[in-house]
Amino acid sequence: MVKPDKKRNMRPLEKYIAKYAASLRGHFISQSTTSKVNGQTVFRQIPEAEIPVFPVLSFASLFSFLDDKPDNVLDHGYRNIPVIAARYAIAHALKLMDVSPGDEILLPAYHCTVMVEPIIEMGCKPVFYKITPELDTDISDVSKKITPKTKAIIAVNYCGFIQNMADVKALCETRKITLTEDCAHSFFGQKNGVTVGGHGDFILVSARKFFPVDEGGLLLIRQSAYNLSKQQSQKFLNTLKSILALIERALKYKKLWLMAPFVEIFNFLKNIFKKSRKPYSTSQSVSNHNKPETGETSYNHDLMNCKATSINNLLPKILNSKGITKSRRRNYRLLVDHFKSIPHCRLLIEKLPEGTVPFMFPVYIENLEKYFPAFEDAALPMQRFAQFLWPDMAENTCPVTADYSKNVILFPCHQALSEDDILWLVSKIRKILEQE
Repeated sequence: MVKPDKKRNMRPLEKYIAKYAASLRGHFISQSTTSKVNGQTVFRQIPEAEIPVFPVLSFASLFSFLDDKPDNVLDHGYRNIPVIAARYAIAHALKLMDVSPGDEILLPAYHCTVMVEPIIEMGCKPVFYKITPELDTDISDVSKKITPKTKAIIAVNYCGFIQNMADVKALCETRKITLTEDCAHSFFGQKNGVTVGGHGDFILVSARKFFPVDEGGLLLIRQSAYNLSKQQSQKFLNTLKSILALIERALKYKKLWLMAPFVEIFNFLKNIFKKSRKPYSTSQSVSNHNKPETGETSYNHDLMNCKATSINNLLPKILNSKGITKSRRRNYRLLVDHFKSIPHCRLLIEKLPEGTVPFMFPVYIENLEKYFPAFEDAALPMQRFAQFLWPDMAENTCPVTADYSKNVILFPCHQALSEDDILWLVSKIRKILEQE
């Protein structure tokens, strides 16, 4: 007796799910590339990524709470301040340090601008130091830039790889300077027996880089002497909105598709309700505090004392499993194997050390500017960390940063990706880069 072909039977359903998911994905304005329209320069509209840049909810992920817990930044048991994003944790750290106007904060030249904004808001002066080609802190350059006004150093574990944090810590102890360890890119793992976050006096944590949430972060505080202020909770309605947003985002990428009928019915009823109500005036509109602005490049200092919605706080605790670490390491290795043969590419970090759990896969692409519009048009999932640098930083501060800012791109390796997703991503990139 011939067994039914399960894949063939599922094919029409899979096609329908893919078509429905595609219908939910839209277009947005590119932050990077422009085109000419009637002689004027305008930013182009580009398609939303075909596979997710960050993790999305799935039925498989919801059951991961049964798995063992791996080494992670929360293992230290430090007290914490919950925030909607790690950038606000920087502001809290500076507040606890009791900074004064004019105090200097050392941070890497290879940075995201939202790292600088809280420093400015707190009245401090950002001082940028060099990084090495391996993304380590340039200890020699940091030493030269320490002055009597230096209050703290922010050092980053890029892309999930724990950098030379022990060396930075030793320098801070010698010079009596506070170390803020930026673990926004590194939630899991250990190096030389020290779990991630084990060196900093303050530790910045971001949830959305590793878990299917749309906001959330923590400031971890090593010392117990500080008095911690209570953060403002968001309204229950915002939690419901967050749950719906997480489900809708999952549907865009063919996850949780059994929830689609319920979401469609809900949105249908919501639209009817909206049409039946009289429009609000500007003065009646909902305050921005009810819906935090958590874009990758935005910073609103007024949201410093706001914490994430309940669902975004809960999911990282219950989905914190070894399955996440295994999937990310497997996907990173797959990407390494495939990218080795793609022209015009150089792997920024090829070796995946034991104990490292990557956030993203960093690739140096020769003359990236030439290919990047094609990447956008192909709906590739990607991030350009440090593409936009703080405008007051001198261009010659760090040659490595100047180069990487223009030519390094990050591709996802998270747990929601399948091998087929990775093969699709690799084939698209290869096709673009092989076209001279």
